[in-house]
Amino acid sequence: MGDAISVIVVDDHSLFRAGVIQTLELDEGVRVVGQGATGQDAVDLASAYSPDIALIDISMPGNGIEAARRIVEGFRDTRVVMLTVSEEDDDVMRSLEAGAVGYVLKGIGAADLLLAVKSVAAGESFVSPNLAVRLLAGVKTKQKASRLSKLSSQERRTLHLVASGLSNREVGDRMGIAEKTVKFHLSSIFAKLDVRNRVEASLVARQEWESLTNISQDAD
Repeated sequence: MGDAISVIVVDDHSLFRAGVIQTLELDEGVRVVGQGATGQDAVDLASAYSPDIALIDISMPGNGIEAARRIVEGFRDTRVVMLTVSEEDDDVMRSLEAGAVGYVLKGIGAADLLLAVKSVAAGESFVSPNLAVRLLAGVKTKQKASRLSKLSSQERRTLHLVASGLSNREVGDRMGIAEKTVKFHLSSIFAKLDVRNRVEASLVARQEWESLTNISQDAD
């Protein structure tokens, strides 16, 4: 169990929370180390256990999105996944802007919930499929040329590392530059790609990388 993914679950609906915990613990590779019902509980649990994943509801006492922001800023080893009933674009975007790397709807099945947790723990982002389609539709390019061609070599490298799930600090360490320089590169990337945050930028990048891979395979 030493290599199990450690998770905290924070939701003010105790029965739902118990069901989520039961689902997660069906998998021997996942271990729930703490649970709570408020935003402050989420921050306190992150501080006490340094979990790999924090599963947090949006609509709970103390504001789930604000709790996510505090965890992302204060505990670099913990990755935040919002678990919510809200499909509102504003909630999705505010969560991603706060630093969450996952956004999962409460109607998700057990297998998909475990997939989301494992994907995020592996450094990927995860957004419920129907929401991902909507987000991607919102950032689709209006031109045929690759949007990534607008980026400098440093910006492309930065985007590749960000899309791999690294934090700004980790990207800076890999590239040998200051964290504020990474933020500068990201601001430029967002402007050039016409996106609002790192998750949208990653979606655009992955779509174009997949297109290039498919073209290469077709050529073979």
